[in-house]
Amino acid sequence: MDYWEIDGNPTGVVYENLMKVLCVHSDEFYFITRNELTYDWSLLDYFAPYIKSNYKTKTFAQTITKGPAATVYVIESTPDTLKLLIKSANSLYDWVAPQLPEDLIFFENNVEWFSCTIHEEQATFWLRSEYY
Repeated sequence: MDYWEIDGNPTGVVYENLMKVLCVHSDEFYFITRNELTYDWSLLDYFAPYIKSNYKTKTFAQTITKGPAATVYVIESTPDTLKLLIKSANSLYDWVAPQLPEDLIFFENNVEWFSCTIHEEQATFWLRSEYY
């Protein structure tokens, strides 16, 4: 497995193109919310038709929390959710409380291939060279 980290914060057209690549090559993605933080909960209403499941966990996006469990929202990767991702933020690291859920993770065939830990401004591609 090879990995590449993103240097800097993709913004504007670069952010839009990144979201396009991630959504086209993924069948689902997730983001998280944490009880101890506040969010603009109306955003979840827009994603609601595409939420496949949600669950609580203390381990997510290369993170193990010592506090309360986070809620993971697993979302279908579709052209509509791509539009929502682009409309909701202007950069990758905009995905942070109090406006947006956090830690975008993208999957293809149940394999995580992109993860983003927002508070640390860390984003990584995890690629199996022979597949990609």
